[in-house]
Amino acid sequence: MASILSPLLVVGDDASFCYLMQRYAQKAACPIVLAHFGEDALSIALHENPGVVIVELDSPGDKGLAILGTLKAHPLTCDIPVILCSWTDEAEHDLDVSAALYLRKPILYDDFQAALTEVGVNVG
Repeated sequence: MASILSPLLVVGDDASFCYLMQRYAQKAACPIVLAHFGEDALSIALHENPGVVIVELDSPGDKGLAILGTLKAHPLTCDIPVILCSWTDEAEHDLDVSAALYLRKPILYDDFQAALTEVGVNVG
């Protein structure tokens, strides 16, 4: 199980999504690191060593899927569980590839907490 001291890395562009994840992480007593698309999520993941990465998929293009692919292709980040979040059900096919879980928006706190528990992150 990932330590509670390992931060959650949340990657997304929607300010409301990032704020919600920040609030949920605070409620669960989990440290959090935010990254926006355009920032180097791989470098941040290598530096912060997150217990889980949460990636928002609802952005123009395939930015979220590109980040998922980059993280899973690197030997030092390939074992970090990635949770994908989207408004659509279409993203669920990506679970077969390399994501640990898929959360459909709107994400409730109980769903957030259950997802972290399922990927092995102890929450408060």
